[in-house]
Amino acid sequence: MLGRFAERHELTSAVLDLSGLTLGAFDFVMPACAIDDRHAAWYSDTHSSRGATLETAVAILGRKDGDWFAHIHAYWHEGGREHLGHLLPHTLRIAQAGAIRGYGLQGAAFVASLDPETEFTLFRVHQTEPHSRPIKNNALITTLAPFADLTNSIRELALLLDASTYEVHGLGSLAGAAFRDADAMTGLISEILLSPNAGATANQELCVPIRAIDLDCELHEGILTAGGAPTLVTCELLIRARSTHEDEPRPVTD
Repeated sequence: MLGRFAERHELTSAVLDLSGLTLGAFDFVMPACAIDDRHAAWYSDTHSSRGATLETAVAILGRKDGDWFAHIHAYWHEGGREHLGHLLPHTLRIAQAGAIRGYGLQGAAFVASLDPETEFTLFRVHQTEPHSRPIKNNALITTLAPFADLTNSIRELALLLDASTYEVHGLGSLAGAAFRDADAMTGLISEILLSPNAGATANQELCVPIRAIDLDCELHEGILTAGGAPTLVTCELLIRARSTHEDEPRPVTD
């Protein structure tokens, strides 16, 4: 569905907010120790959900081996417990009709390729051919390399937009994290997603709230301390300048 929508609107990629979407049974994985000496981390065995409403979820839509592919991290409650995981997109089925909100991209795309540093197949940003319609340069997409601090990287990249007010969407993995308002996540292997209100305004400095799950399946939530959240494998981000007077994003439907 997402790929069809992207093609119909001549999009090269998209960053989507799946919060509130209700899914049928699906599979997911969580962070785990590396299975060899070439990787910094790996994935757990596959876990299965009977179905749930995603409370917070981010999807990065790009291309892998020429086909559409979505990288999805989500947080939800099920069976009286909190869960956060990397959803396996081929197992997802929508159980109730709902709107998916997000941003379509033109002029650049997320394309999966083998990264020689981490030896994972990861999304990387590729410039695309000029579009038939004028492109408004009001946003940028990026991926972070290992050890790049998440907050400081966002702050530096946002300078390229020359905007005092901007929002940030994305997901990734961190090698531990210090929070302004919560105990530190000391485990060095985790997966994260940014909360929907990440960004900065003209009157407030950059705020990067996240949810995370570590190697011990402990969940963490808080606003990152600048300099205290190094990337583990990668982070995939959309940074978008926002004016104080603009329309709300259009729902994604198909």
